[in-house]
Amino acid sequence: MAQPKIVGTDLFSEVSQVINDQATDLGISIRGMKGRQITIECEDDRIETQEELEMHIENQVQKKARISRLIKKDSIAWTEINGIYGGWGGDKIYLIYKNRSGGMAETTLNSSITELFPAIAWDQDISTRLGIPKYFDAIAHADIKTGGVYKNRIALLAGKRTINEATNSSKFVEKTEAAKGIHKWIIHEDKRRSIGKVVWGYRNNTKPNGVNPNHKGDIFLVFKQKIKGDPDIMGVSIKAGAVGTKPPQFNSYVRAIFNSKAFGKLGDYNKLAKMSYDSIYAGIPGIPKFNQYGKPKMTSEVAKFEMSNKDQYNALYDAQLSWLREVLIDLINTNQEKAKLWLMNEVVKEQQDVPLVVIQSSGPNLNDVHHVTDEDEIKNCISVSKKNKGIWARVGSGKQDWHIDLTCNAYTTTLNFSIRTNKSGSGHKLGQYTNLAVKFNGIA
Repeated sequence: MAQPKIVGTDLFSEVSQVINDQATDLGISIRGMKGRQITIECEDDRIETQEELEMHIENQVQKKARISRLIKKDSIAWTEINGIYGGWGGDKIYLIYKNRSGGMAETTLNSSITELFPAIAWDQDISTRLGIPKYFDAIAHADIKTGGVYKNRIALLAGKRTINEATNSSKFVEKTEAAKGIHKWIIHEDKRRSIGKVVWGYRNNTKPNGVNPNHKGDIFLVFKQKIKGDPDIMGVSIKAGAVGTKPPQFNSYVRAIFNSKAFGKLGDYNKLAKMSYDSIYAGIPGIPKFNQYGKPKMTSEVAKFEMSNKDQYNALYDAQLSWLREVLIDLINTNQEKAKLWLMNEVVKEQQDVPLVVIQSSGPNLNDVHHVTDEDEIKNCISVSKKNKGIWARVGSGKQDWHIDLTCNAYTTTLNFSIRTNKSGSGHKLGQYTNLAVKFNGIA
């Protein structure tokens, strides 16, 4: 195999010496070389690593070379080292920065891109006219402290990790374009009422003060001036995807629904385990006694059964899925007022003084951003429904589907839900037992 063109040059010797000298302190190593490119593998934040390594290289080569940034599509900017001085004949080296393995799940990364990037871009007044590579580079190199976009250090560290890993996403361009559309929407909202800051509330303890930890907002618009009768903060739940698609708007589990404040029936959920064991698992070869239900020993036997008898395994899973769907439907229909409260507190997650707006972005333009009004319709239907009436759950057409009908006078609004496994490996399907995932997929 031919050596890279840069190997053996004085410039390469100088640069590789710096990389080797700083390998331990910066947590870097050379992953590979191709042509004039050196790929640097980074243990820590790629942006900070790049800045520190550039400083060390600049000190080493001094006036012999010029260091600059080369913006490349779908990537953190490369470091370009141009040996135009010192008799190096114009040799060039490009440093490319990659993460070590073990990054966050792509679904989490994608949602974080569409939430965080617009907040940073608005905070830093980054031009929406920039192409995606330069737009991302401006976000990546923004100097953000806590107290604004990031409420605290927890959020700051999570934000750095998101930026550091963003280009690992197979949908990086798509999600960044969606983020740019949301950025334009924020600018539009600022013209309606001046925004003081936009806070990334990706988890319970990173939402602004005064906001309920379970608020569905992904980002929060904190307005500059207090206006009597108007909220000081508005939550924004962000969905990315093509207009007309129905992204899940609520994710939960069977146990969490039974254990919610609205129902408060954890004891009833715990009783499901024995029913499940007797009707679904007891006949599986090698299955241990009930006291091992849901524990690794039993899960291991369930996994072996899937490998040896896949058809029967899937038939038992389908039976449990159908039964648990009926269990949820019965929970709704026999506790109608509690079910309404559950819809308001968990599905809509309404907080009176911090209203929620749900938007869906499918591209980089303002007209790519649309409001999703399902939550408003649910609130309106519940508010006019009669006590112990107006809500009814039923089976859907697919094996995972079920619906809740909200009747307001003579008009009925149908809410689409699904129940299914959402785990992988031995913990999926029968290995998830009675705690299957529940999603609200929007209004029919």
